[in-house]
Amino acid sequence: MDNRKRDKSSLDTWVERIRDQEMPIFGHTVQSIINVAEDDEAPAATLARVVLQDASMTTRVLKLANTIYYNPRSQGINTISRAVVVLGFNAVRNMCLSISLVDSLVHGAARERLTHELARAIHAAVQSRALAIERGDESPEEVFIATLLYHLGEMAFWCFSGEEGDELDALMEQPGYTPEQAQDELLGFRFPQLTSNLVQEWRLNDLLLETLNHPRKQGVRGKTITYSHQLAEGAEQYGWSSNETSTVIKQMSELTGASEKELAKQLHQNARDAAQIASYYGASAAAQAIPIPGEQDSELPEELDVVHYPEPDGMLQLKILRELSQLLDKKSDFNLIMELVLEGIYRGVGCDRTLFALMTPDRKSLRGKFALGQESEPFAARFQFTVHPQQPNIFFHALESGNALWADAEHHPELKRFLSAAVTRTVGQKPFYVAPIVINDRGIGLIYADRALSDRPLDEEGFESFQHFAKQASMGLTLLTGKH
Repeated sequence: MDNRKRDKSSLDTWVERIRDQEMPIFGHTVQSIINVAEDDEAPAATLARVVLQDASMTTRVLKLANTIYYNPRSQGINTISRAVVVLGFNAVRNMCLSISLVDSLVHGAARERLTHELARAIHAAVQSRALAIERGDESPEEVFIATLLYHLGEMAFWCFSGEEGDELDALMEQPGYTPEQAQDELLGFRFPQLTSNLVQEWRLNDLLLETLNHPRKQGVRGKTITYSHQLAEGAEQYGWSSNETSTVIKQMSELTGASEKELAKQLHQNARDAAQIASYYGASAAAQAIPIPGEQDSELPEELDVVHYPEPDGMLQLKILRELSQLLDKKSDFNLIMELVLEGIYRGVGCDRTLFALMTPDRKSLRGKFALGQESEPFAARFQFTVHPQQPNIFFHALESGNALWADAEHHPELKRFLSAAVTRTVGQKPFYVAPIVINDRGIGLIYADRALSDRPLDEEGFESFQHFAKQASMGLTLLTGKH
């Protein structure tokens, strides 16, 4: 009895450590995406906002969205909002989870076992999604994420275990020890238990839980997951031409109904796709570890540079403005239009933060509705102002004047009196742009943008582009109301 208690305590300790100390950002991303997924009213714009909080994730999601693997028709995707519409909520959600997982793991200790586990996870996930599509599965993306996280506990352990990991590594190499025996002896639990507990803790994937907890009662989807992992491991350890790998391919053939020869060709291409996708995730070492048939003829893409703050991009501005026109022609929803306008300013104009604030119905207060950039949620939450006749406020001044303003006390001293303590407390001391959103000659809210976090200077070209987006938003929303 005492031994069982000690085992349980050890497993709980590891779950808490990974959740609270080692992978809190992954947990936060998971919860943000789950909250969006569980909200039946949440538009595509809400998921886009989660992605756009992280400039590096935004870059990688868009790169993935334009690969043949995710986008076989090669539809040009320039914005996150467009990615959600074209590829679907689940595909973009899983890109975010995958990128966040990789970021959490690759920033831990570099360990060979982790590299190979991550390589197998990405390789197997790509293979399982393709198999699920081949079978006509109703949700290939669910199969993908379940396969990717199938060894989550093991990957997290090897990433953060330190000396305990070294001890387990050595014990597993000793003759007569299976990995399971070594885990039982040193840890008091096995990796699948750690995975199962983490998946439950983060409410990640019901299919994965079912596959882990009932390995002997696997349905077709569970077999897709396990076969894909067997294929990834077999191809890595024995090669694509080995008997071990051929046996798995035969099982996959029976599962899908495809011929072994045709299926093998597809599996080879999937492996190449997996290596490319691993690079775009930010896992270059894992990409190199994925076994690619005819590897000497293949060249992996370079890992994408990490982008902390978007740089101005005139071509992207034009593409987003064109997409905005298409949305307005379709009479899309208000939130989606404003989200696209903010994305154009954030990524196209090259800002650190951009925010949309809405006037309250009584027109006495201004409230942040949503924002993009680092720490965007708390920024939007604290962006709240109430009209006080004796306290000038630059945001209400912009709404009253109907003009866009470049709030820079040094270069525009006439605006200094409007930069009240309440304003600087909320947005800081750095310059910013602000423009009213006007529908039918009535200001309904405003757009704010700055480069305060990176301390980059604002400029005239940026202000002109910012104004253009704000004017397009006002004109388009006026047209949407049907009143000219």
